[in-house]
Amino acid sequence: MSLERARNLIQSFNDGDYRDDIEPYFNDLMTFFRFVKKYNVLDEIDLGQIPSSEFDDELFEYLVENGDISNLHYDTVPEEFKNNYLIYGLENNYEDTIIYITNDLLSDVDIRPDGFYLHLSDPEDLSNFFCSGSRGDWGPKDISKKIFSEDGLGHEWYYDNHVKPSQVVDELDETKIIALKDIIFKEIGDVELSLEDYQSDFFEGLSEEQGTEGYFRIRPEDLNGFINDDDAINELFKNDLEELGSNLMSLYWNSENTAYEDEVYEMVYGGLEEFFEGRVDTDTKEITRTDGSKITKYFHHIKLKNFIRIVKIFLDNNKGETYSDSHLEYYGGFEELIKGMIYNDEIECIDFRIPDYPDWGRTRKNINEMFHDYL
Repeated sequence: MSLERARNLIQSFNDGDYRDDIEPYFNDLMTFFRFVKKYNVLDEIDLGQIPSSEFDDELFEYLVENGDISNLHYDTVPEEFKNNYLIYGLENNYEDTIIYITNDLLSDVDIRPDGFYLHLSDPEDLSNFFCSGSRGDWGPKDISKKIFSEDGLGHEWYYDNHVKPSQVVDELDETKIIALKDIIFKEIGDVELSLEDYQSDFFEGLSEEQGTEGYFRIRPEDLNGFINDDDAINELFKNDLEELGSNLMSLYWNSENTAYEDEVYEMVYGGLEEFFEGRVDTDTKEITRTDGSKITKYFHHIKLKNFIRIVKIFLDNNKGETYSDSHLEYYGGFEELIKGMIYNDEIECIDFRIPDYPDWGRTRKNINEMFHDYL
């Protein structure tokens, strides 16, 4: 056969006439390809015309070895070889392959000079990267969704109603104790206070020491003893210094809530570091409607980490598969891909143990730092 004959056969193949014009003369498609290659015109074949029934591992490897696989388009590759095709492309034709993946298969990912960015319709969508609670319990996914919402965790996330004012005073450092004693003296210093409202031995002792009957005064020299007596503190802050006691309790509850929220926020954003760099950025754009009115649209994005590695994990795990969810186009976006991979145990969701109580060290630190905001 001549070069002209070879080209005639190629034309028939490219016209889709493999069964009628070529198969009768060759044992199989591989034999035909080897024949064409002898005339150095293999690159003239339209690989999109390869019948699915003829596309096997041997043919795929042959095209790879001869450098012709890049002439094949993803849409024309049989289902069982689509992931192999993309793996080959990422290793041998990275730029074109990654552009195709982000433009046509995972459309919520942009390529920028400094890396890959995931577009989010709402920051709350990041909760899809977190684990659900076991047996329907409140879990990382639920708490992360709340954090990424506009309202955040909100107020009074944790509330301990068993705390007494003396417990708050016990956590104050020396400078705050001095400040508290000054406040107390300004409020009730040298003021006659009725013993009928108090049961503490401390106040009974003051009355006896001062030689008064039925009342007592708190003098500057009495403040140190008062600060070290829990019963006296709790009684005074429920009676003549009720407002000050209420402020102390507000200080405690807010310090506790802030400590709890800070710890959970760190867990959530720390977990995101497995998939992302930095935090969500939001761009705004003013859109003019057909009626002339204007609205502001918000576009959220976050920089991806390990994007290529995760895509390769998916492709490797699904080589040779023909199910629709074995291919990137089934998901259409990286966010949906992650949800599918988590569901199929191909990657791990972000998990952490939600604390039962606020960290006491954080709470104590907040009590002292927020002291002057409440008293």
